[in-house]
Amino acid sequence: MKRHAKHEKIVEAAAARFRYYGTRKTTMQEIAEDAGMAVGTLYLYFNNKDALVAACAEEFAARHQQQAEQILSSDLGPEAKLRAYVVARFRQSEETRTASPHAAEITKAVLRVKPDRIREEGQMMLAVVGRILAEGNAQGVFQVADPDRDAKVFLYSLVGFFPSALLKPTVEPLKSDLLEIIDWFLGVWRATAQAKANTRTPKQRARAK
Repeated sequence: MKRHAKHEKIVEAAAARFRYYGTRKTTMQEIAEDAGMAVGTLYLYFNNKDALVAACAEEFAARHQQQAEQILSSDLGPEAKLRAYVVARFRQSEETRTASPHAAEITKAVLRVKPDRIREEGQMMLAVVGRILAEGNAQGVFQVADPDRDAKVFLYSLVGFFPSALLKPTVEPLKSDLLEIIDWFLGVWRATAQAKANTRTPKQRARAK
């Protein structure tokens, strides 16, 4: 088995163990057994459990980036891309928070070894939404004066839909409510673009075509 493949197998085994048993109870020996290798081989790749927790967090971020790029490069229009991306992050957040009884413990472990993880996730979402708004501007679907600023305002308005695993939300966020807010913003951006289009002279409209 190639080195990269072994690395992936170890991270997969560690993530599965952490989800099922938590980070505290999981041992390096158990992870090695699940990955089908000697514990000595495991230590050639990771010095300790903290290194494995960090690797799992990095894998999570890599999957987020891959998913975002797939949506950005798809044939969907800007509005559909924005909905698809935000809903995908909502589902991932929900799964992270609820799929394991040890979600809070895992989150604490991740933030201990990678304290900037939440900020990095937010920055990635900000960059993706900004790119979608810029694309909408270029296609004339939106009229957003400052895509980065609007992306920040948009995401701040959605914070309640991405509760931390460390705190149980008073009310579980609903996808239907999330879509309602997304559509409200889309309507504002769309209306601004339409208003600008209506102020053009016939000559300007002909040029735009």
